[in-house]
Amino acid sequence: MTDENKIRVYFSIDSYGHSHTYSAVLDDDTTWDEVLNKIVSTLEASYGYTFDIQDNLGIYYKGKEDD
Repeated sequence: MTDENKIRVYFSIDSYGHSHTYSAVLDDDTTWDEVLNKIVSTLEASYGYTFDIQDNLGIYYKGKEDD
């Protein structure tokens, strides 16, 4: 797999004097659920508690409900 077939993710949050970062290079077949769960985990770590997210995370776009 070439370098062009990768997803680059960088998420950083500075809160309450602490910095948390998630950075990864993933295969392009990585699911959005997998990518977004890591971002949410980083966000949760920055606040010190978990969010109660019931549904699988995904990408929203206008008209998605029409599919």
